[in-house]
Amino acid sequence: MEPSRFQDDVRDVLAHLYDRLYLQTHPLASLPVSHRPGELGGHALQRALIEAIEALKPASDVPYDSLPWRKYRYLYLRFVQGLPVPEVAGDLGISLRQSRRYARESLAAVADVLWDRYGEELPKSRPLNDVRESEPVPRNHTDPGETLLVEREMARLEGQTPTIATPINELMAGVLATIEPLAKRRGITLRMSTNAEAPSVAIDRTVLRQALLSVLSLSLDLTSTAVEIVLDTSENTDNVTILIQAELDEPPIKAMERLQGDERWLIARRLIAPHGGTLDLLPPNERWSSICLNVRPVEEWTVLVVEDNPDTIELYRRYLDSTPFQVVAVSDGTQALARAEADRPTVILLDVMMPSRDGWEILQMLKSRAETESIPVVVCSVLKERELALALGAAEMLIKPVGRTDLLRALDRQCHARRAVRPNSPADTASGR
Repeated sequence: MEPSRFQDDVRDVLAHLYDRLYLQTHPLASLPVSHRPGELGGHALQRALIEAIEALKPASDVPYDSLPWRKYRYLYLRFVQGLPVPEVAGDLGISLRQSRRYARESLAAVADVLWDRYGEELPKSRPLNDVRESEPVPRNHTDPGETLLVEREMARLEGQTPTIATPINELMAGVLATIEPLAKRRGITLRMSTNAEAPSVAIDRTVLRQALLSVLSLSLDLTSTAVEIVLDTSENTDNVTILIQAELDEPPIKAMERLQGDERWLIARRLIAPHGGTLDLLPPNERWSSICLNVRPVEEWTVLVVEDNPDTIELYRRYLDSTPFQVVAVSDGTQALARAEADRPTVILLDVMMPSRDGWEILQMLKSRAETESIPVVVCSVLKERELALALGAAEMLIKPVGRTDLLRALDRQCHARRAVRPNSPADTASGR
């Protein structure tokens, strides 16, 4: 395979990093990646892509504001975290034009890593145009006005403040009541089993409802007999699994192609992805198609607030009341370092203007110690020194006065990013996760 063709394929699979079924059928799924027990080609390819991105992470002695760090952060934010381009550009403090250059150069670097590892054993790749032409086309794709309306509504839902805890049993009962009249009209039987001990899940209620309704509506199109909905929390996993099974009226392969090309499938996947959810199509048997929707249960996260203003600490406590974020507060730098090392909080909220030792000094000390360097720090200050904060190792910066929406979004991003990249880190182990 020509390196230029390989680079195009890498760009294509990175754009579908969390679409495991797409990765499963992509030519690069046959890369000679070592598979873990029970791991499919799509999962292995996804892991190889993330590992290639991590291989580009600069050493700790490379200045944080250097070009290698910026390119790595572009890849991580854009593809691992799945942030939209404008938000990535804002996080890096660059223009959209610069972000396009970063995209080209960063994607080429990922392709080089993969080429060096697997270049001699690559499969013959089909042209990208052929891939697109052979794939099912989403419904209503030719109507620009309707597409624009869908995009606007999706952007509105994706931009909502994270609703941290949604009772899953209550939500599923409501979804069933909403979809049942349509099923009855078509003569289709709906069966649902739940788990009384199911935890609340960390996803906005409206988002999850619409994703489930989209998938159920699509499932009703695949059958004239029955749809089963199973809530599974019994396995030793990190997710709450909702399994939707439709008794098929057509050959499984045809049903799978029709399902993947439907706009409702694409909308459901896009809705839950920013909340850490996944939507997968399991291999069908002769009669049943199975859709697996995974969402995260609510977890408890420790937030260390380093702030000398008691009113601000109280404000943060009110903001985080009835959320999984547990506030621990200290008022000076010496206490902050001791608590960070002892408690290993999930995130640190750090003020800058404090007596005796300012936030910049504390940040430098946190990032210079092995025990605390991996803890994400969100600087909160009236000083608009975002570039300095990032250069010193902060994950992001919030300008005071900090609103509840901005605070929750920042904590949500940092907790989910840390969990995705370092699920078994010493800090996580120490804090009981």
